[in-house]
Amino acid sequence: MNRHDNEPRYKKYDFNSEQDRRRQRRKQYSGWWFALLILIVAIGLAFSINWLVTRNDHKQGTSTASISKTVDKSKKVTDQNDSKGNLTKKVEDNRVSAFSDKLETAKENGLTPQEQGQLQSSINNEKNKAVKTRQQQLLNRVRAKPRPAKPKAADPFATTHTFSSVNDAKNWANATKQQWLKDGYVNYTITSNGQGYYVLKFIK
Repeated sequence: MNRHDNEPRYKKYDFNSEQDRRRQRRKQYSGWWFALLILIVAIGLAFSINWLVTRNDHKQGTSTASISKTVDKSKKVTDQNDSKGNLTKKVEDNRVSAFSDKLETAKENGLTPQEQGQLQSSINNEKNKAVKTRQQQLLNRVRAKPRPAKPKAADPFATTHTFSSVNDAKNWANATKQQWLKDGYVNYTITSNGQGYYVLKFIK
């Protein structure tokens, strides 16, 4: 009997060859690399979008600031021109004419000191030098109506005063001495009127 008769008559084959195992490992590695690549691309897109948004906001802010500066500069130039007298002749004449109308209205009933003060305040508030000069010339030509003089109080020492006794007459004369001396009187007399009364008279 042959000794090899008991050995199995089939061969073992290894289907998982070294080459197949390498392919599997490559597939695993390529999956990780692909995921990592997607992550890097996503992060890059996020940074790009953020940069674009920030840049647009910066541009918009810069544009707004530039517009504001332009408006402020224009207003400043306008104010400077107005104060220096760089107005058109028509605008200047209109302002002076309006002031002249106010002045004529006030003159109709006589320009009072109060009205004159109000017109002067209007001139002082005028920014344009040329207009201010012309308005001041108009106001200077008009004189304010003088205030009515206060009626002079009656002189209490110009008339005689009657008392029932000499002492009463003297007491009143002494009590009012400062006033009648101030009014120009220098002395006084006390005389009887023959009816039991005494007449006080002040002398200048």
